[in-house]
Parts: sequence; structure tokens; C-alpha cells
Amino acid sequence: MQSTSLLLAAFFLPLFPMSIVFNFVFQRASSAWIRVPVLLVWPLPGLWLLESDSSQIGDTLVLWALLTSILYSFRTVVVKELSVWTGFIATSAWSLLWTAVYLGARFDDLMMHAFAFSLPLALLAILVARLERQYESAYAGVVTGLAQEQPRMTGLFVVVMLAVIGSPLFPSFFSLLSNINNVVMVMPSIAFAIVLVWLLWSWSGIRLLHELVVGDPAVIQYEDISQSMAMLFILSFFLLVAGGLYMSEVML
Repeated sequence: MQSTSLLLAAFFLPLFPMSIVFNFVFQRASSAWIRVPVLLVWPLPGLWLLESDSSQIGDTLVLWALLTSILYSFRTVVVKELSVWTGFIATSAWSLLWTAVYLGARFDDLMMHAFAFSLPLALLAILVARLERQYESAYAGVVTGLAQEQPRMTGLFVVVMLAVIGSPLFPSFFSLLSNINNVVMVMPSIAFAIVLVWLLWSWSGIRLLHELVVGDPAVIQYEDISQSMAMLFILSFFLLVAGGLYMSEVML
């Protein structure tokens, strides 16, 4: 693979500092209609570029990818703006796809890895955009007491966040677990790096949920998400779990 192809792949499967491009584009997107397609489509060209000649990915690129993932996972711990947090988690997750390519994953499996991370993030982006429309912000600490004001919205936020941070039965859980299983005996340092990233995602995600859900509700009361929309999200959760179980059969 030529160096130009690797450089392009580093934009779509973000490696620092090229990762700045994705986060700039994502933060400038003003609505879920833009953010959701960006989250779903952005990593795909990078996968195609890498899959065409994965033999060119050496230890240096894998180390670079892991350091990028760790960097952005650390950044999520101090971020309270949900749209920024979503972009940082996407960057951290997609950087881990270099490891899957390095380990020789087939293109179909790489696509499953990518969508395992991107689909929950897309659902989160929809909920975050709704908060931004209501509160003119999705900043944890400014938006508080969501459980008292919007219980359906709160329930969806909790489940989506669990899917994003790789909780059991969701596809991201099996994606992370499969990569760890593939390297834990032969390259334990890579397995440790993935576990560290996973722990940081969980820490930051639970912290954000705590600040959103508990506390005094906003002075201005907003209408909860509709039952029909909530049902669509619940259906999406069942499909995600089904996808996760399928991944467990294929990859573990």
C-alpha cells in the first residue's frame, strides 16, 4: 500500500493529529441529520483502503493507533459537552480498528466492528440533538435532573450510553472482547491498551449519566420524548443486542 493510501486511511480511521479533521467536521454539524450519516459513513473509506493491503500495517502504526485511542479516551473523562464527547468516543473507537486490520480481520468482519461502534453513537447523536434543541445545550451539569423531568428520555439515554461504552450483549462489547482475545496471549500490551480504553469510556460515560440524570430539574419544563419515538429506540436496542449475539457467534 502506498503511503498516500495510508495517509488517507489515517483521516477516516482517525490517527492523531489527522483526527482533528473529523472532530472539526463533526462539531460543525448542526443537526442529527448531518451527524448521524457522518458517524455511519466516515470510517468506511478507511477500512476499504486498509483492507486492500493490510500487510503494510506494522507495529508502529498499531502503536500510533492505540496511543490515539488512549489519548481521546482520556479526553472524554474531562469533557461535559455531549456532542464533543460523542466525537471523541468515535475517534477513540475507530482508532482501534487498526488493530483489527493488523490482526488480519476480513473486510466483512471489519464492517461489523465499525458498525458495532457507529450505530450506538448514531443513536446517541439523535438524543443529544434533541437536548440541544430543548436546552440550547447538551452540557452535563447545565442539563440536570433529567430523570424527574423526562423519564422516557432518561431511560433511552441510559441504554444508549451502555451500548456506546461496550456493555455486555451490545455489539461494541463483542468487538472489544474479540480483539482482546486475539492478542492477550501473544501481545498482552495491546490487550492492556484496549482494556484501558474500555475502562476510560465506562468511567466517563457513567460520570456524564450521573450529571444528566440526578439533581434538580431545569426551571423550564420540557416535554418528554414521545412514546412512538421511544418504541423505535427500544426496537433499535433489540436489534443491537441481536447483532451483538451474532457477533459473539462469528468472532468469539
